[in-house]
Amino acid sequence: MIRNCGILFIALFVVFLVSGCGSDGSSEAKSIIKNQASVTEDYVNGLTNAKNADDVVGTIEQYTEGMKKLIPELREFQKNYPDYKQGKLPAGMEADIKRMEEASARIPAAMMKVTQYMMDARVQEAMTLMGNEMANLNQ
Repeated sequence: MIRNCGILFIALFVVFLVSGCGSDGSSEAKSIIKNQASVTEDYVNGLTNAKNADDVVGTIEQYTEGMKKLIPELREFQKNYPDYKQGKLPAGMEADIKRMEEASARIPAAMMKVTQYMMDARVQEAMTLMGNEMANLNQ
C-alpha cells in the first residue's frame, strides 16, 4: 500500500513536470506546479504531524480534494499545449520545483508513520479513494 502511494505520487509529480514544459502556457504551468507543491507539502506535513487515525484520514482526504481540483487544470493544460518539450521548464519555477523535491524526499518517512494506522478501516478507505482519484489522472 505504501509503495503504491509512493509510486502514484512520483508518477503524478513527473506528469506535472512534463506537462508544465514548453514555452507556451508557461504561466499556467507555473501555477499548476505551485499549486501541486502546496498540496504536496500540506500532505507530507499532515502525515508527519498526524497523532491519530483521524488526522491521517483528514490529511489524505485534503490531499485527494486538492488533487481533484488540479487534475482538470492539468488535463486542460495538456489539451491546450500538446507541443510541450520534455525537460524544458518555464523560467522562474526553480523555487517550486525545489519545494516539490523536498516534499517528495519526505514522503517515505511520512508514509512510514502512517503504517501504524493502516489497519484502521477509515484510513484504508481514504487511501483507496486517493488511489482511485490518482488513477483518473492517467485516463
